[in-house]
Amino acid sequence: MENISKLDLNLLVVFDTVLAERSISRAADRLDQAQPTVSNAINRLRRITGDRLFVRTSHGMEPTPHAERIALPIRQALATLRSTLQAPTSFDPATSTRSFTLYLTDLGEAFFLPKLLARLRALAPGVKLTTLPMPDRNPQAALESGEVDLAVGNLPDFRTGFYQQRLFREHYIGIVRPDHPVIGKRLGAQQFAQASHAVVLPFGTGHGIVEQTLLKMGLQDRIMLRVQNFLVLPAIVASTDLMAIVPHSVASQLSADHALRLVKPPIQLPEFDVKQCWHERYHSDPGNQWLRGQLADLFIHRVS
Repeated sequence: MENISKLDLNLLVVFDTVLAERSISRAADRLDQAQPTVSNAINRLRRITGDRLFVRTSHGMEPTPHAERIALPIRQALATLRSTLQAPTSFDPATSTRSFTLYLTDLGEAFFLPKLLARLRALAPGVKLTTLPMPDRNPQAALESGEVDLAVGNLPDFRTGFYQQRLFREHYIGIVRPDHPVIGKRLGAQQFAQASHAVVLPFGTGHGIVEQTLLKMGLQDRIMLRVQNFLVLPAIVASTDLMAIVPHSVASQLSADHALRLVKPPIQLPEFDVKQCWHERYHSDPGNQWLRGQLADLFIHRVS
């Protein structure tokens, strides 16, 4: 008997076809192969199994008892291989119970999740979401492995092997309490330099530009508070004389729940793209495609 490591899976396909057709010639026609090729395949499989497998009779090629014993396991194995190797062709949101994991900041959770969850409730009630903070180091690894499906937000540039789609263009705005004792409707450069600032330590995102800009202006002594996430800022700013600089879309949303006034900062801060990013391994995955499509439909060109 030959070493099993030399087994060609095509031999099993030929075996299953000859078994079904009870004929070398009909099996060759069905497989679109020459008869000698099919015969050689059966001979190779005979050497591997140590059994004749098929005997020519007046009724055609009849299987031996050993061939009949291995026929069902081989057919099941081929069916398993076909279903395993064949890429999924569809994703049915109405019946899916799939769990998706997203990299989202606390800002992203506040901004994206209400609309996205409403969409899922309507179209995909069984789909589940988990959000994770963007790690400061190597966020690409979880996207590449499939542990995380999408990263969404003000993202750093990932290396080759990733796709990204811009959802909208964003800019920064200042927030203060409405009755701030120094800052009025307009914020001058001198007022800005004298103001007390609160900043966020935004690991894994591009929002560090705010603190970097303040430091370049020599305002390190005016940074009175550093916090770990954006969502605590509205309550703090609304009850103190601190000011903070945050993305405009989120400031507009948070000002509806807190007593805040939006003021244009008198400094140059770069605009940035809010985008979704995924690894090329999952570019053609139907579920990943569907989720990306929902985010695009909800947020591309729909942010004021």
